[in-house]
Amino acid sequence: MRLGIGTTLDHDNPQEWADDLVAMGCTAAVSPFDCTTSPALRRAYLDQAQSHDLRIGEVGAWKNVMSAQISERESNIAYVQEQLALAEDIHARCCVNISGNAGFGDWDQYSAESYLPETYDRIVETTQRIIDAVNPQHTTYAMECMPWMIPDSPEQYLQLIDDVDRPAFSVHLDYTNMMNGIERWRSRDQFIERCFSLLGNRILSVHVKDAKLLASLPTAIVEVQPGEGGIDCDMVVRHIAKLPEDTTVFVEHLPNHDAYARAMSYVNQRLQSL
Repeated sequence: MRLGIGTTLDHDNPQEWADDLVAMGCTAAVSPFDCTTSPALRRAYLDQAQSHDLRIGEVGAWKNVMSAQISERESNIAYVQEQLALAEDIHARCCVNISGNAGFGDWDQYSAESYLPETYDRIVETTQRIIDAVNPQHTTYAMECMPWMIPDSPEQYLQLIDDVDRPAFSVHLDYTNMMNGIERWRSRDQFIERCFSLLGNRILSVHVKDAKLLASLPTAIVEVQPGEGGIDCDMVVRHIAKLPEDTTVFVEHLPNHDAYARAMSYVNQRLQSL
């Protein structure tokens, strides 16, 4: 596997970007540029990635392609298509988005509309539309799982794969994001194992995160520094080690450079113990 951090830390130039990642032990990176970046700057980043042996694992799309506002939805779909084309051009592992919020409110939050049957149909049709506009041969389009929108379980992701029916639709696995209730938390080891068992042959990128159940009502499960929560990281890396060697793995949602460095060290230690 190739390990990296799921963000682009502050830097002044592409070489500093690459130097900082390598100093942390990274062999993977998320794309530090998007489809609006100039060709010259894009080339400079790619040259540094190549010379530092950094694999671009994810091109983030992060737009609400389910928006209730039709004009916004269409604009977002066009942007995601451009991001997928960028991922294809640079041979990234995947272009990743979430399915989106079909109701009102923030783009990545819950709404009842996101679970309507007609929304599911629109997710399938929109995913097909995004992929077909690019017809990628060197990358894929993937959805990050969320606690409160489709797909929120490995079984639902499998169904979505079947219904989208495109070879270029793959899995970006974030098992922690799907810890959306006490029953799933109580059976988290079995749940994570089920994620890898059901989705393993379609997983291209993984988020390795830890989580903790707080003594708060009604239920609060929050992300924490890797090694400080209740996720069995040793079990997780054993499953990831069975995936293809170029699978990209990222730690994310940490507050600063030092926290990312500690997370990288922790996960690398787990890898060395295999």
